[in-house]
Amino acid sequence: MRKEAALKMWWELYEAACRIEELKPWEYLTKDQYVVIQLKDEKEPIFLRILGNGQGEEKEIQIYPGFKGWQDLTMIAELGTGLEEYLSEDYAMSDRRTLICRYGKKSDMMYSQQEISKALNLPMAKEEMWPNFISYRSRYIPFSPDQDEVLMMTEAIRNLFMCIRALEEKKLPMKWEENERLCRIFNAETGLWNMFPAKIPKQTRPYMGMQIQKEELKEELKNTPEKEQNVQIDFYYTHIAESDEEAGRPRNPFLFVAADEKTGKIITRYFLKPEETELSVVSNFLLSHLKQQGRMRKITSGNPWIIKALEQICQELGIETELGRTEVLEELMKKIENRM
Repeated sequence: MRKEAALKMWWELYEAACRIEELKPWEYLTKDQYVVIQLKDEKEPIFLRILGNGQGEEKEIQIYPGFKGWQDLTMIAELGTGLEEYLSEDYAMSDRRTLICRYGKKSDMMYSQQEISKALNLPMAKEEMWPNFISYRSRYIPFSPDQDEVLMMTEAIRNLFMCIRALEEKKLPMKWEENERLCRIFNAETGLWNMFPAKIPKQTRPYMGMQIQKEELKEELKNTPEKEQNVQIDFYYTHIAESDEEAGRPRNPFLFVAADEKTGKIITRYFLKPEETELSVVSNFLLSHLKQQGRMRKITSGNPWIIKALEQICQELGIETELGRTEVLEELMKKIENRM
């Protein structure tokens, strides 16, 4: 169950956010220069990205918890390049786990934080650079942070403050172009914080493969009639809040869509249950389609994790796979969104 942060915790978070805003961290770090902090009570480090240095960028402090967070940050950073050339930006932004402190107009705050701000008064906050705190989580609508997230953000921003001070005073000779990250780690033996540059390579989400274990089923599927059909498949967030009392935050309904590339007709449209994985849904679709409709000639998706999962099994079944733009699905989703 969700546990809300006490007003004192919120005060400390606002205080930390307003204090670091005075330093203007975006003047010392670009969106490609990362800070890594090992907090005292966390098993894995957190990874921080600062926005605001580039033209048109909103001023943000993004906090990605743990190594899964590092994978999510890598996914965001690689958007539009390499295997992620065709990955939907909306999918990537909605499927990540991150905590964001975004600076902007006070009027842009989410409603729940407007009530907190009124209760706290917050004389240190600026009307045009008011901190707005947002929690992003896969399968959920962006929401106000809970107690644990508020505490993590406070500690992260306080430690980031010390990192920015070190950069300001030129105490750390960083080689950002060589993939160095600014690391800050608490040494339990000495009771002191250590700061140093370290090379930490980017880490992508793992690519999982699909297999059919039963040879007789594999042979049966190989012998299904082949059709001159190209199928486009992908996953989409619908951004229609759906209540989840147990989680204490609204769900973001997650949709799987498959369509015939030639006719533009939807083959299947399916909302995932909370416990279902993307791979299980794609696997069920493939087996069902092969048994009922026959073998398609090609499957196209913009999602590299889906294509990588399908590659081996599709090769064995004589089905071509393509990582590419799914224009038919894009048009279908526009029509669906207009009806919602």
